[in-house]
Parts: sequence; C-alpha cells; structure tokens
Amino acid sequence: MSKLLAWMGLFLLAVTPVRAAPLDVTDLAGRTVTIQTPVERFVISEGRYIPLLALLRPDNPVAGLVGMMSPLALTEPALQEQLYEKFPQARDIPLFGGASAESVSVEKIIDLRPQLAIFGLGDHGPGTKNAELLRQLEASGTSILFIDFRMDPLNNTLPSVELLGRVLGAEDRATDYIGFYRDRLERIRQRTAAVATRPRVFVQAHPGRFPCCWGMADGMLGPFVGLAGGLNIADAVAPGPVAQHTEEFLLAENPDVWIGTASGAAVDHHAGKTPVALGADVTQEMAVESLKRYLDQPSFAAMDAVRQGRAHSLWHNFYNSPFNIAAVEAFARWIHPEIFADTDPQETLAEIYRRYLPFTLRGTYFATVPNG
Repeated sequence: MSKLLAWMGLFLLAVTPVRAAPLDVTDLAGRTVTIQTPVERFVISEGRYIPLLALLRPDNPVAGLVGMMSPLALTEPALQEQLYEKFPQARDIPLFGGASAESVSVEKIIDLRPQLAIFGLGDHGPGTKNAELLRQLEASGTSILFIDFRMDPLNNTLPSVELLGRVLGAEDRATDYIGFYRDRLERIRQRTAAVATRPRVFVQAHPGRFPCCWGMADGMLGPFVGLAGGLNIADAVAPGPVAQHTEEFLLAENPDVWIGTASGAAVDHHAGKTPVALGADVTQEMAVESLKRYLDQPSFAAMDAVRQGRAHSLWHNFYNSPFNIAAVEAFARWIHPEIFADTDPQETLAEIYRRYLPFTLRGTYFATVPNG
C-alpha cells in the first residue's frame, strides 16, 4: 500500500502543471521588478544578447524568445549562421524594430504577448528614458528588466549575468561563469595593485571607420585601462564617456600604448576598406595587415607606441558583451607585458566558447603590430 501511495505521489508531481510564482528582483537601473516565473515568453532589445542566453541555456538559447529589436547578424553575422544551423527555430523569431530605440514598435511587442522584456542600459534599444514605451509595455502586463554590459561593464557585468540566471532559472550556469570571470579579474587586480609605473594609454573606437580619433574615457572599455594598471590619457580631457580628439592631440600626448577597437569584418578587409578588421573569419595575418595598414598613416607611424610594437587592436563588440573579461586580459597583457606574459586573451575567449557556449569560436579577436 505504501508503495502504491508513493507511486501515486510521483505521478501527481509529474502531471501537476508548474504554477506561476512572483519573483521580486532589482535590475541594473535600480528598479524593483516583479516577474512571474517561470518565464516562458520574453523579448530582448538586441540580438547581441543571444550569446548570453546561450551561456545560460546552451541546450536551447532561444527557447521562449518570442521577439527582438534587431537580429544577431547586426553584430555577429557568422555567429547567427551557427545559431540558425543548430537551432533552426531562431530563423522565425520576429523583429519589432531596426537598429535604434526610435525604430521600435511597441504595438508589435505587445502583440507578441511577452511576460518579460530584457533591455540594456545605454545600448541601441529602448532605455530608461523611453518612459512612454515602458509605460505601455507595463500596462500590457509585460515586466521590464534592464541589464548592462556597456555603461559600466566592470561593475555591472556579473550582476547582469546573475540577474538573468535567476530570472531564467539558470542559477547554476550563471554561478559557474561568474566564478570563471571573477577568478581572472581578481588575478589582474592583484598583479596590478603594486605596479611602479602606469603606462599612458589611448583607446580609440572604430579606427578606420570614423574620422580620427574617438577615444573611450570613463565609459565602455575606457575604465579597463585603470584596472589593467595604465593611465587613460582621454580621462583628463574628455567631457563624457567618449569624445573626439585630434591627431595633434595624439602626437603631443604620444601614448605608450595605443589600443583600437576594431569594427571592421573580413569582408571589409577583402574589399580593401579602411576599418580595422577583427572577428569571425579574420585570420591572424589579416588582422595584423589590417591594423598595420591603418597605422601606416604618418600621424600614427610617428607615435612611440607604433614604432615600439605597442599598438594593438581588439574586437569592438567586447564593449557590450558578457565576455569582456577577455578584453580586460588583453589590456593587462598589453599595458604590463612583464607581469602578464602568461595571459592569453584569445585562449580565454576560446575557453569560454568550449565551456559555456554551443557554438565554435572562429576568427581572430586581438592583434598587435610588430616593432617598426
């Protein structure tokens, strides 16, 4: 009789539907949000967050994803091809906008009936300032959650991963990755705590894509310089997170280290276009050639950083990515090579793919111009 009752209990557990339960969380905008869990229908602002979903739910990153503003192809076309190959249903995810918050159709989002909308602080999608859009979504019954890998990545990356892990029922995956990330971050902090000198660094956004020279200061990748034991020369003069500087400024300041965030792709390089190229399908040789071609300009070639082999490039999209720990390691390796000779950011990125993602890393994401 007792065995029969036990079997009946197991049967009832198996057939009883999971009841919605409210979960109260604080998002990265400091808002208290109540979410009905489990989350079975949600939308994201940018397709660039799909790798984050893959980290948390590698068996099916797009399960429950019923819409997004822009596709993954906007930032990672080659990765979108892998996504479609492994998870064909991703092809059918509706889009409710283009490449900006202004393009978003709140009506389309409401028609998708999401329980949750996941937006980023300061990314290209809806933000906290889009009050009317947020009001309409909340009035329709959609909870809104803000994450952040762009505005303050050093402080907000891990809380964002932890938050989505809780909300999407992937706490174990989130905790594992947080430990991986934190170990590497702490190693950098410990080694740079007692450095005697802090090399002067300029971080230039989109070299070759926009006129010279947009520098990252106290936002996006700019703060990585200080963490890695350097001095960001844009901090003292930039009025905000990013500002344009002249070639004369660079020549006068003559930074010890120059780092460009490459937004060009393999197709740009093959076509002879000027944006410095990195990412999927870019070989190491192509990456170096692309960077060298840009830095061969007289104004750059005269800098000590270029002549002494301390001019580098890294993939631009690390500026809004949960995998930015690889970028932090690159900064550390380039700013203090004497204490980070054992650090390989490309290998760290490869390990992230091997351990956490259902995709294959293809391409080159870091480059250095040789001496001279």
